[in-house]
Amino acid sequence: MSRFKILHSIKKHIKTKVERKNLLYEKISFKDKKNAFIENLKKAGGEVADSTNDYEVVLKAEFGICENGACFVNKYDKRKDFSFYESIVIELDEKDLVENMYEAMKRVKIDDFGIFLSGPSKTADIEQSLVIGAHGAKRLGVYFIY
Repeated sequence: MSRFKILHSIKKHIKTKVERKNLLYEKISFKDKKNAFIENLKKAGGEVADSTNDYEVVLKAEFGICENGACFVNKYDKRKDFSFYESIVIELDEKDLVENMYEAMKRVKIDDFGIFLSGPSKTADIEQSLVIGAHGAKRLGVYFIY
């Protein structure tokens, strides 16, 4: 049975309609944005780098998100750098920290390719065991620039 027929059959048998309500998003804010970012970066498996020397690839973030410790990297033509190398460091200017994803999505403008990175690549879909580095870097650091 096609997808269309299945959805049409479901729709035909539903007696009451459910209205979508606008969800109110309580914006998260932090007193110390840098410490909040670092704490969430570490929860995601990332690390704060003292320099860029110990990493294979250096990327430049447009901004970082305190809520989840992620960095947004855009306008990057070497896409293999996100998945081919074992260690990545992201340069992030401390003044480019936003508090939450709500603010981040207002700033996102994808020119060609953009990605949020918050820690090493992780997956647990292979035999239900955690594999680090299966789809990307095994190690991800953030180096703060001023």
